[in-house]
Amino acid sequence: MSIRKTATSGIALALAGSLALTACGSGGDDGGDDGNVTLNFTWWGSDERSERYEAAIDLFEEANPGITVQTSFAEFQDYWTQRSTDATSGELPDVLQMDVSRLLEYSNNGLLYDLTEFEGNGIDTSTIDEGLLESGRTNEQLAAIPTGSNTLALMVNPDLVEELGVELPDWDYTWEEYQDFVVAASEAGADRDPQVYGGGDYTMTWWFFMQYLVQQGVEPFSETGEMNFTEDDMRDFISSADPVREAAGGDAFFPLERGEQLLPKGGFTSGEAPVEFHWDNFISGYSNDLGSDNIQLMPMPTGADGQKHMFFKPTMQLAMGANTAHPEEAAALIDFLINDPEAGQIIGTDLGVPSSQTRLEALEVEEGGLDQRVIEYEQRVRDEGYATATVPFQPEGFGALETEYVEVLSQEFQYGQISVDEFVERWFSEASNLLVTS
Repeated sequence: MSIRKTATSGIALALAGSLALTACGSGGDDGGDDGNVTLNFTWWGSDERSERYEAAIDLFEEANPGITVQTSFAEFQDYWTQRSTDATSGELPDVLQMDVSRLLEYSNNGLLYDLTEFEGNGIDTSTIDEGLLESGRTNEQLAAIPTGSNTLALMVNPDLVEELGVELPDWDYTWEEYQDFVVAASEAGADRDPQVYGGGDYTMTWWFFMQYLVQQGVEPFSETGEMNFTEDDMRDFISSADPVREAAGGDAFFPLERGEQLLPKGGFTSGEAPVEFHWDNFISGYSNDLGSDNIQLMPMPTGADGQKHMFFKPTMQLAMGANTAHPEEAAALIDFLINDPEAGQIIGTDLGVPSSQTRLEALEVEEGGLDQRVIEYEQRVRDEGYATATVPFQPEGFGALETEYVEVLSQEFQYGQISVDEFVERWFSEASNLLVTS
C-alpha cells in the first residue's frame, strides 16, 4: 500500500474519531496541580530548521515559565503520514506546521482549531498582508497563520558552474536555454568522480507542472475542485524534457539511483549537480548541507509568451489541533513564532520571508548573507514584474495528488518502468478517486 493511500484513508476516518476523542485533549499535559502546561509542537523540515525552532522555543519557554514545549519533526511525506495517524485518533499536536496544500483536507474534517477568537486578541495579525493571511481562512474560519512567503527559484552553485566551465543563462532565460545548460553541464561533468550531472528531471515535480500550466494560461483547479487541465497538458509537460533525456547518451538528468544513494542529501547538496529548482526559502538548508554559503538564486524560466508568470505562496502555516486542551497557550506559542523579533532573528528566512511586516523590518541580516539574498530575490521578482500570477488554488485532495505524482509515479517513470502515457493514464485514474469537488 502506498503512502498516499494510507494517508487519505486515515483522514477519511479522522472526523468521526476526532469528534469522539476531542474531550481527551491532545498529547500535551493538561496541567495538573502545579498549574504547568505542556504543549506538543511538530513540523517538517531539515535538521537546521529543527535547530532554529528549538532555539526560538527556548526563548519562548524563558518568557513563559509555566509552559513546556515538547517538539518533534520529520521529513515532509513522513510528517503527513504521522499527522494522518494523529487525526484518526483525535490526537493532533497542540501546534503543528500546516501546508496550504493540506489545509482544506484538515479543516473540512473539523481537525483544526478556529483561530478567529485569537485574531488581534492573543495572535497579532495586524502586520500580516491581508492576502497572505487569507490563505489560512476556510469555511469562514481562520484555520492557520502564514509564517512567511516564498516563490520558486533556481538554486545555483556558482563554484561548481565555474569548475565545469559552462555558462549560466541570464535572468530572462527560457526552458529551452535551461535544457541546453543541463546538457552542457552533464557533458562537462561526465568524466568527474563522482560524476556531475546538470540537474534533476524537473518534470517529475508536481509544483513545476503547476508552474507550467500557469505559463500556458491554465488555472489548474477551479474553486470547486475541478481540474482545468487535460491528459494532453500533463503529457506535453513531461515530454517537453525529452531533449534532455535523449542527450549525453541518455545520461543528462541526475539519475534516481544515485539520488537514493546520497539520501538524506541530494545531487545539488552533495555537490554533484550545479543547479536545482526549489522554493527560495530552502537556501539556508541547502547551504548547510552543501557546506557552502555560495548559493545564488535565479527566477524560473520564461514561458512561451515571454513572461515568467511566477507566483508567491504562503511558505507554510502554523495551526492548532482542534483537540488541544490548551488553546490560549498554543495561541501564545504561534504568536511568538510569528511575531517575536528575537525569534525572528533566529529563524531568519527559513520559514519564508516573514509574514509579519514588523518582524521583517526588525530582522537584522548579514550583508550579502543568505537571508538578505532571499529577501532581495523576492523583491527583484516583484520589481521585474515576474510575479504576474496568483498561487494556484489547492482543493481538498491536492496533497494526495502531489504524493501520487512525486512519490509513486515519478519513481517508476525515472526507473524506466512506465512510459509517459502510462504515467498520465494512471495519475488521472487515481485523481478521480483522490480529488474532492463541491
